[in-house]
Amino acid sequence: METQFTEQDSLRVIHEMIENSKAKLKDNGFFYLLWGWLVLIASLSNFFLLKIEFEQAWLPWPVLMFSGGIVSGIAGYRLGKKAKVRTMLDSSMIYLWYGFLVTLLIILISGSSGKISWSVMDALIIALYGLGTFVSGGILKFKPLIFGGIFSWGIAIVTLFIPDIYCLLMVALSIVVSYLIPGYMLRSRFNNNSHV
Repeated sequence: METQFTEQDSLRVIHEMIENSKAKLKDNGFFYLLWGWLVLIASLSNFFLLKIEFEQAWLPWPVLMFSGGIVSGIAGYRLGKKAKVRTMLDSSMIYLWYGFLVTLLIILISGSSGKISWSVMDALIIALYGLGTFVSGGILKFKPLIFGGIFSWGIAIVTLFIPDIYCLLMVALSIVVSYLIPGYMLRSRFNNNSHV
């Protein structure tokens, strides 16, 4: 049985292809930069506080991550309201990062409950950063995110073989190569394309 492809169907497909092309250019790197800086500050602060033997050295994490969650929620809501069309690319990114968040929470609960060591938890989180940015880079066709993801996977492996306290420095390194550098490159690409 053959289905008829109407003129309306053709226009819809063409429209979605155009929107997908535009979407590749619209990511300005905001979320990568926001989370990159928050995680970098939290990991370096945590490392420093451990070095000076501060009792609640973990404190930067909940404070900064909760703040980031609020800012991300507001920014995501505003972007959603602005969007005229939700493309397949948009939906893919949303599902990817929601899946990332759920997996991250499972890893954090496993580490906090003592089911896995802190160094293994850090390695898994770094590997998760790698997965998120690798897939995002593929969806956006943006090689710096892909390479950042690959580097994060390598950093995750190294993290398994170093003293626990230095795992936080590996988290910081991973976030620089997988979020911050690609985030600034995305912002630059966005700014260059918006002037065209």
